[in-house]
Amino acid sequence: MGGTSPLGSVKGFWFLLLGFIASILQPVVLLLAGKDVSDAIWPHAYRALQVTMWLREHIGLMFFCSLIFFFASIVIVQNQIKGQPLSQNVRRGFLFLIGLVGGFTCLYFLLDVFYLRGAFLLLPTAYGVILFCLLLAVGGLPTLPKKEAKASMSLSVVHLVMIFFAAWLLMPGIPAMIGIAPSPPDAPRIGYGADPGPFDTTMTVHAYEMPVKVDDVILAQEEDIDFSVYLTLPILTEDLPLEHIPLALLSHGWGYPVYEEYTDWIEHLSARGIAVAFVQYPSHIDPPIPEGLEGVDIEGASNYPHHEYRALAIASALDTLEQVALGEDRHSSVDTALGNVSVNTSHLWIGGHSLGGAYTFVQLYESMERGWGNETLFIDIESGWTRPNQMHLQPNLSRMPEDAMVHIARGVDDMTVDACYSVHHQQVYDMLPDEHVLYIELQSDLYGFPRLVGSHYLPTDSVHDRLADFGVYRRIDAQADWVFARSQGDSITENWAYAHLIDGEQLRSMGEWSDGTQVLPLLVYQDALNTSDKFAYCSTFVGEL
Repeated sequence: MGGTSPLGSVKGFWFLLLGFIASILQPVVLLLAGKDVSDAIWPHAYRALQVTMWLREHIGLMFFCSLIFFFASIVIVQNQIKGQPLSQNVRRGFLFLIGLVGGFTCLYFLLDVFYLRGAFLLLPTAYGVILFCLLLAVGGLPTLPKKEAKASMSLSVVHLVMIFFAAWLLMPGIPAMIGIAPSPPDAPRIGYGADPGPFDTTMTVHAYEMPVKVDDVILAQEEDIDFSVYLTLPILTEDLPLEHIPLALLSHGWGYPVYEEYTDWIEHLSARGIAVAFVQYPSHIDPPIPEGLEGVDIEGASNYPHHEYRALAIASALDTLEQVALGEDRHSSVDTALGNVSVNTSHLWIGGHSLGGAYTFVQLYESMERGWGNETLFIDIESGWTRPNQMHLQPNLSRMPEDAMVHIARGVDDMTVDACYSVHHQQVYDMLPDEHVLYIELQSDLYGFPRLVGSHYLPTDSVHDRLADFGVYRRIDAQADWVFARSQGDSITENWAYAHLIDGEQLRSMGEWSDGTQVLPLLVYQDALNTSDKFAYCSTFVGEL
């Protein structure tokens, strides 16, 4: 295997190729199984996200390991110079690893185009370190190709190019690893966006009866889910002068009925004194398509038949919520947490993420039909997708209180859901004062480390970073405070929260990087469709079903 080329004989290419195939095997298998590109690559994307967040938390360990790898590769190079080459099996193993990491690197760049938008800095750096050290260990120090056998010369060129590529990968992460890159602002220590409080919370799970019509069309991916209402309550003591607390309804994104991915959001609501119902609904369903139905997805709404089935599930979940938490014979766990305090549905918060953001309209329909939210109403739509356009699912907006408020937020680098959905959702509430219906964009800021990227997944636990602290959870705290204060007749707190919810410096400001540079502020639009050229294309936007 030694040959005259840095990578050994041409046969080494097959071990590189085998490693590359191993890296992309899962996405390829999922594609062949009928998954679309997004679903096929998602498992790897999620693992990449978890690894990146781990690297962020252990950057010192990463730097230490990088030094060990580098010095180990130098020792191997020195041994080869002294006439002690790698064994054939070790060389083959290293070539396999080069192919494997090279494949992961290719997948990273695909993810960066479609999902990440520059968010991950340490992951490509880690790939670069591993590739650089493996290439040194296998091929030695890079040299210019000499005139020799054509195949060996080609491998020399490949080795040289890969060395430079690996160095290019790791260079941007060096300032972060050695601690000289500006860091984001610290999370707020007090006030909105700080740790959830002042109440401790408790959560119980209450399965609801899935309508037979819906149960019949749930696909295998979700057959084993016991669809439930996750009820999170503040723990109240008897000495608190409270008679009732508000209600919040939270909807998850498509294919993500995972309570553990929304606990941060839920805690920020419930710890402010609100009963929070996280409603699971089925995503993977295959309902019959009416004959002759042509799919329509315009102005932020679609005639997708799936909406109707999911709406039936949500209605059943809310029926269970009424039995568990709102009636006289409520569940004992509610009495344990709240004592004699009741849940007052006249003061209501409704929110959701992605498809769950679109289904705030379903939650609003059900709430208005049940007489909820008639005194206080806040609606929070994060990265919302297409809402139902079926007439029988349209909420009776005339029943909303006059001073209802709406936040519709989206990261500027959301590669999953187009901005036009949010822009058109804003138009639905044009009967409310403009200052009460805001479309908010979270800008990406790649100035320091960790990079702040306005992605689709900011409201989930997995992507809880400083951008989320300031751009998402600070708003959630203010929203919860506003709803709770109104339920208690506390005008001082209500006015304070209100000042953080309307357009102004208190809403827009995102803090400073550690060197004093301002983090890019939130962008706020009171009528995005009609007042900003940026969204002019939305007037003719047609979604894909």
